[in-house]
Amino acid sequence: MTKTNSRITALGAAALTAFAGLATQASADATLSYATYFSSSDPLVQVDMWFMAQVTERSKGAITFDQYIGGAMLGGPEIYPGLSRGAVDMGMSVPSAFHPTEYILTNVTLPYITENAVATTYAFNQLYKELPELKTEYESRNIHLLYGLSFPENSIWSNKPIHTIEDLSGMRIRSVMSIADALQILSAVPVSMGFADAVSSLQRGLLDGLSSAPFLTSMAVGVHEFAPYVSDGGGMGVYAVSSTGINADAWARLTPEEQAIFTEVAAEVPDHYAAIMNDLVSESVDKLHSVGVTKVVIMSEDQAKRVRDAVTDTLWKNWLTAANAAGYDGQAILDRYIALVRESEATAAYTPGLELYMDRYGKD
Repeated sequence: MTKTNSRITALGAAALTAFAGLATQASADATLSYATYFSSSDPLVQVDMWFMAQVTERSKGAITFDQYIGGAMLGGPEIYPGLSRGAVDMGMSVPSAFHPTEYILTNVTLPYITENAVATTYAFNQLYKELPELKTEYESRNIHLLYGLSFPENSIWSNKPIHTIEDLSGMRIRSVMSIADALQILSAVPVSMGFADAVSSLQRGLLDGLSSAPFLTSMAVGVHEFAPYVSDGGGMGVYAVSSTGINADAWARLTPEEQAIFTEVAAEVPDHYAAIMNDLVSESVDKLHSVGVTKVVIMSEDQAKRVRDAVTDTLWKNWLTAANAAGYDGQAILDRYIALVRESEATAAYTPGLELYMDRYGKD
């Protein structure tokens, strides 16, 4: 080797060493983008904000986040495809609603299993740890799932009271996912529409009702300020989880120590969610009462049983058919999920919003 070539080689090695040092420095001082279409007042976003604040604190400021909330970067349907391709580093959406054929197992959180949003959060995150197929739904799309959060129980906000199945007949109700299937079975007319548009349409009288509407999310956007009635729909309960994930390439660029911080905080999220949920529900119940616009309607147990008997088997069979067709043992997965929910219910104290309202204020 000539002296010139030797000099070039030495310079190249030095440059590579310097570049590696810069790469390490970049990894140790990273700003990640975060996107969601939910508003900052939504409890799911509040949990994500807590998560990011904890990561920043525990990394001593090395990891920070640029936050794009309320659809400022991507809309709900675009967040998970964008997360897959790296258009955003970290995001929260409901991929099981927008992309149900791709996130079949995430949709195991079926209605009429429980109204306990805290129990569902524990159950789903434990199922994710146990079930390789569920992990694959995300990893095969270049996403590292950090955690899932259960939506609070479903509610139906409407322009007339819903006491019986017959009251639902012909009502045009915004709904998606399995809630839409349930309402169709009950002779309502499901209307597929974005949540924000549906809120406006209900207010203008273009819809008879708004559903696939978690209680706290509905309160956060102010539906209680104009809707005459809200119903539990016979105890529809929890029907979906949000998914907070990070792009797998962005994850790989983090150092092992940084990844450990993410993992540590993510493991604490279900407990943090449990710690804040009852207070959030209590505050919303008091707000619902103080505004005084909306009358709360809880179906009688007889009517609720009629609803469950009419829809549960069909909804669960629909999911089982989809899961089995995709090559999964749907029944085993559903059974395990339900078992995890029942285990969590034993220790996860949670009172659904409309139930708490009736306990606190009765029928006034």
